[in-house]
Amino acid sequence: MRLLWTVNLIPTDMALEMNMKPEVLGGWVEAMSSQLKGVKDIELAIACKCEPGTDFCRTVNGVAYYSLAYSPKTSADELAHRCGEIISSFRPDIIHIEGTEFLHAGAMLTAAKKAGIPAVASMQGILNGQYSYQCGQLQVDDMLLSGSLTEMFAAAILHLRKRKWYKPRMKTERKIIEGASYVLGRTTWDRAHTYAINPKAKYFSCNRVLRQPFYGESWDKEKMQRHSIYVGNGYFALKGLHFVVQALPELIREYPDVKVYVAGYEPYKKNDSRAFFKKGYAAYLKKLITDLGVQDHIEFTGPLKAQEVAEKLATVNAYVLCSAIENSPNTLGEAMLVGTPCVAAYVGGVPDMADDGKEALFYRNDDPQLLAWNIKRIFDSDELALRLSENGRKRARVTHDPKLNADTLLSAYQTILSENTKEKQI
Repeated sequence: MRLLWTVNLIPTDMALEMNMKPEVLGGWVEAMSSQLKGVKDIELAIACKCEPGTDFCRTVNGVAYYSLAYSPKTSADELAHRCGEIISSFRPDIIHIEGTEFLHAGAMLTAAKKAGIPAVASMQGILNGQYSYQCGQLQVDDMLLSGSLTEMFAAAILHLRKRKWYKPRMKTERKIIEGASYVLGRTTWDRAHTYAINPKAKYFSCNRVLRQPFYGESWDKEKMQRHSIYVGNGYFALKGLHFVVQALPELIREYPDVKVYVAGYEPYKKNDSRAFFKKGYAAYLKKLITDLGVQDHIEFTGPLKAQEVAEKLATVNAYVLCSAIENSPNTLGEAMLVGTPCVAAYVGGVPDMADDGKEALFYRNDDPQLLAWNIKRIFDSDELALRLSENGRKRARVTHDPKLNADTLLSAYQTILSENTKEKQI
């Protein structure tokens, strides 16, 4: 079986071959590809979204990589032509499309249909289901009228990003899902939202294979830093870090040594080179941290490699997923694999990943008081922490079992190929 994947980044093997810095995100792509490479009679190619001027077509460690470079000026026809060239070169039996909000995903689906190759669209998040949560449930109207220049700036940028950056991608995603005959997802939430857009598409469920370091590290209460918390992402308002910040004063009152470690960059510096749209939330977050006087209790780690994240998860008292919406967040799966006691927002597809009170403690995402209470429960009871750790790890070992998930994905491919072979014979 010849498989062609379309992804939103350049995987590590190819990035290193090109002397480029590997992406921190997207590790599940490499994790699953490593499983498929070991399967007899499977040939894998990956078409990689990349910047204009990047050009490659080569095989590295048994995987064929094709560049799919374009700029905002590139037309849909030009992209579809490039996708057609890749299809002609590799001659896949089936095409697997990731990142349905991007133009190249739509172009690949168009090219696949033109070539008569079956394609499955894989759901990461679903923008059409996330739109209402893009401002992280912040009271943007109140912020605009607050009289605080920082809050007014943050609210304006949050709203602008939602309308100008996010909404156009929703149209692309919707068009792809509407045009897909097959959809690959993982949760009740993404099943519901894809069905709402395209009830005729056949749905397959397959969980993620996560990065290798998380299968090897183990949380140990004897080695943990007491009253420490890890948060996997605070970059965008949707990720809800502000709710953790709002919960901190209550925790500090009882645990003066409490520490929150946040993966990623420190918010808003004068020399911040990040995109303009990313600075609004950072400005708000910095003001909130300062106003609440909790700056000494938060440490931004900067970007971390998988091994560094796994080691941090193994030594903190608790992990918190504080997002306003998620599908099946890899960071929660990683924490559960390591065995870190988890507190998670009851949003989107997250309830499919753990049972409340058994494998994680759930809370309403915009309720910092309940969040603080659940963290306190873990801080106060090693017995509870151990139970959550053991049960969470056991659940995650099944959810993210590499062989099981690779077999499930291959079974979906086989079903799709079989159905299309029968259609051609009719």
